[in-house]
Amino acid sequence: MNAQDLDWNDIPFVLAVCETGSLSAASRKLGVNHSTVFRRIEGVELKLGVRLFERLQTGYVMTAEGEKFFQYAQELKEGVDRIHRELGGQNSRLEGQLTITTTDSLMYTLVDIFRGFQYAYPDVELCILTGAKNLDLVQREADIALRPTRNPPEHWVGRKLSEISYATYASDSCIESMADKEPENFRWLRLIDNLNQSSMNKIVHQLKHADAPVTISNSLMGVYEFAVSGFGIAALPCYLCEGHPNLHPIHRDLSQYDSELWLLAHPDMRRSAKVHAFFEYATPLIREKFAQR
Repeated sequence: MNAQDLDWNDIPFVLAVCETGSLSAASRKLGVNHSTVFRRIEGVELKLGVRLFERLQTGYVMTAEGEKFFQYAQELKEGVDRIHRELGGQNSRLEGQLTITTTDSLMYTLVDIFRGFQYAYPDVELCILTGAKNLDLVQREADIALRPTRNPPEHWVGRKLSEISYATYASDSCIESMADKEPENFRWLRLIDNLNQSSMNKIVHQLKHADAPVTISNSLMGVYEFAVSGFGIAALPCYLCEGHPNLHPIHRDLSQYDSELWLLAHPDMRRSAKVHAFFEYATPLIREKFAQR
């Protein structure tokens, strides 16, 4: 096997299974799906041409080759940590606070990924700030922005992670209670947005009858919880609602309001080991999570 065939990013997955003895425990530890861990382990074994684990009813047990991999991978991790400790400058150390600004709905959706990153880098103090206000990366109010936008600032560095689609949703009880009304005349749920610039408020403005009642909230998760509880119909991101047993799409053909999910940082932060580590850790996992929705 060519050593370049082995992806360094696969090593934490093997280590987690070695340490926990099962795919489910490893997935919880890393904050990823069970299937993601399974694919990574299968891929490493295929590239190496050896079996690292015996699959038993009681869990995954390391083979002799697996024990060697575990030993070498631990030594490799310790070596990388030593490089950061002894050779890295203050800005290169994987420690200290890392501030990420995002929305409450994205924090709710990606909490497992944040947890997995915190486990992988325990000396980093992860600070997640949510809210409608876009914090200023230039003024260092945050180190990283994880935001829906079609037009990220040109001077920032970043990665597009996914498309974001929207639909309107209502609960079973809401649909039953308003069976004699057209959706346009339902009670509508709206996010507080003074300029009505959010995709969700543009959808509400287009679809809601002028005389239809409305309930508003300054939190997207508040609008979501209102919809789940049967308050009314809401325009919401599909990543938040698809698969929910008590939310049903009412209007789906709203592609003109689609947005994009971007991971962004100020150019000066490219030298930050913490920022680089989060970009490398979170990018493939967020893309995979959104691809499944």
